Amino acid sequence: MEEIEIIGKDAADMSSNNGSGLLDSSADNILYFAEKADQYIAAMNKIMDAALKITNERDWCLIGGNPYLQESGATKIARLFGISVQLIGQPKIECDTQGYKTFTYKARFMLKEQFIECEGSRSASEDFFAGKGRAKKPDEIDERDVKMAAYTNCLNNGIKRLIPGLRGLDVDTLERAGFNISRISGYTFKTGSRGGKSDKAEDSELMCESCGKAVSQKVASYSQGKFGKILCMECQAQNK
Repeated sequence: MEEIEIIGKDAADMSSNNGSGLLDSSADNILYFAEKADQYIAAMNKIMDAALKITNERDWCLIGGNPYLQESGATKIARLFGISVQLIGQPKIECDTQGYKTFTYKARFMLKEQFIECEGSRSASEDFFAGKGRAKKPDEIDERDVKMAAYTNCLNNGIKRLIPGLRGLDVDTLERAGFNISRISGYTFKTGSRGGKSDKAEDSELMCESCGKAVSQKVASYSQGKFGKILCMECQAQNK
């Protein structure tokens, strides 16, 4: 990708009043920045298109209606753009007074000569692992699941800072990119005591906010992202 200049070749040309630091507001300078802005937007859109095309439905999940890039997708995107990841030390482990552990990974992300360092944490006390209101005790939670989630968070944080277009994606963006949202797993924690582990409507304790029908975790999460509230499939069709 062509490197986009932020300032001109001669910094003195970008200011006025003999180097006072004031921005040159001449027409030529405004046009220069407008041209560079268009190039930057086009380049970022191209990067986003490539990043989405290399992933598939299995590389994403919906959490509370928001698309979340899983470890498999993050790895694909890192390889596509030549991003190398180097873990820094062992994961940090903290334990609260009730015995729930929090894992924190730190890694260095390198792209050509540039690098950033990011962290990613997940706690066994979160609804996803412990259930609403910590229904599961610490010894009932698989620590490996928590550690993998923390590692995935670390990958997401680093890659999304190097490729900022991946941040803040919504369901509509994935649909426009050709994803079949029905094939993407989904979880939500608005109500219920089972966290995100059960996708059966009768077990989720989640209800359509329009008609009161029981809905699955996947359906609830999709509708939150698409409509901003929990709706069953029938009510979703009526809202389109």
